[in-house]
Amino acid sequence: MEIRRILITGSRTWTDTSVIREALAAVWHPEAVLVVGACPRGADLLTEQCWTHWGGRVERWPADWSGPCGTECPAGHRRVRRGASICPRAGYVRNHAMIAAGADVCLAFIRARSRGASHCACWVELAGIPTVVYAAA
Repeated sequence: MEIRRILITGSRTWTDTSVIREALAAVWHPEAVLVVGACPRGADLLTEQCWTHWGGRVERWPADWSGPCGTECPAGHRRVRRGASICPRAGYVRNHAMIAAGADVCLAFIRARSRGASHCACWVELAGIPTVVYAAA
């Protein structure tokens, strides 16, 4: 099977670029699309930089932190971050949307048992998408 969509989930504190390069090289195809959560640091940023350096295409799925809450959100759960009201479930909502869009494989770069990346990797596996987990302390 030719891999066309590669879903990335990873910790915001991931810094090991050599692991990322090796993992991406193993699934590289010039027509494949890298699907990332668009976090401006950590695994999302590093995979995106590597992939685009090789000439690959990236599909970004940023979480809508300041957007409206979903129907599954409990009343009064919003928080204030940097002076703005945010939905703390926005990352999970984005993860589920990325998974629903489909992928041929998921590469998960999880450091220190990151809640968001671990959540996404778990749901990706439940969706039947083959997943390779790279873990760091």
